[in-house]
Amino acid sequence: MGKVRTVLGDVDTAALGYTLPHEHILTHPMGHGSKNEEDHFLDDFDKSVQMLQEYKKIGGGTIVEATPKTWGRDAAGMRKASEMTGVNVVACTGYICQEHGMPDDIAEWDVDTIIKEMVDDITVGMDGTDSKAGWIKVGGGYMHLTPGEQKVIRAAVRAANQTGVCVHAHTTNGTMGIEILEIAADEGFDLSRFIVAHVDRNPDLWYHRKMLETGASLIYDGPGKAKYYPDSMRVELLRQLVADGYEDQLMLCNDMGRRSHHTVYGFGPGWQWIKQRFLPRLLEEGFTSDQIDKFMVYNPARLYTLADPVS
Repeated sequence: MGKVRTVLGDVDTAALGYTLPHEHILTHPMGHGSKNEEDHFLDDFDKSVQMLQEYKKIGGGTIVEATPKTWGRDAAGMRKASEMTGVNVVACTGYICQEHGMPDDIAEWDVDTIIKEMVDDITVGMDGTDSKAGWIKVGGGYMHLTPGEQKVIRAAVRAANQTGVCVHAHTTNGTMGIEILEIAADEGFDLSRFIVAHVDRNPDLWYHRKMLETGASLIYDGPGKAKYYPDSMRVELLRQLVADGYEDQLMLCNDMGRRSHHTVYGFGPGWQWIKQRFLPRLLEEGFTSDQIDKFMVYNPARLYTLADPVS
């Protein structure tokens, strides 16, 4: 049986259960520049614990936490919240993208410096703790990749080969996914260990197929966020991709990184939405329970399981 690296240590893959593969528990962003900066601060520890408790109550087993250091990663807080609630938390190392806190001069950094930072987070511990990261985050801006973003992608896949973790990409408005995968492929990385997120912000079936053809997996993380297209669009994309044979490469979550996404802050839809609203809709729309289990349990478990290091 494989292992997944959580903030409390490595656990058996089978222990993950129902998983949301790209979420946020505690954040305090740097470099965002939003007009509503406070909305991005998930910095109330008690509310974060309440979020996890409510998630546990509906059958949630694991949260894959997508907050890197420059977005205000709180390793000690994640660890304490996981201990208090019994929800597995799989944290990340790496960066989101240049506009979201990546150092301005990172393109001039030696690639081995970036690799060492990532490997240390995975093998030693994050932020002065012994809680370790379980995956590497990379990303790009809207319709472009900066030299720094490109360097981080190359460093990430090399660090992933050294440690056995997967790599998982932020895309801005669902763009540059193919280009990110091309860089990883140029490094010789096994793209079956690469995940591309936020792709339903760009609901282009052809584009999604091209990414899936590489062996990479996709996350649809917009269910319940009607301002980013209605859920009917996501249902139809999923229906076609399942018909194309890609059900083993698809995952669902909500990417709730704002206070205005969470019910504990008085808003919504909250982590309950997919389990209580979207998955029942998929069943009504003709999807099978086995397919849903792949989206929510088996695909995340396989992808976040540690692989053998590659020299």
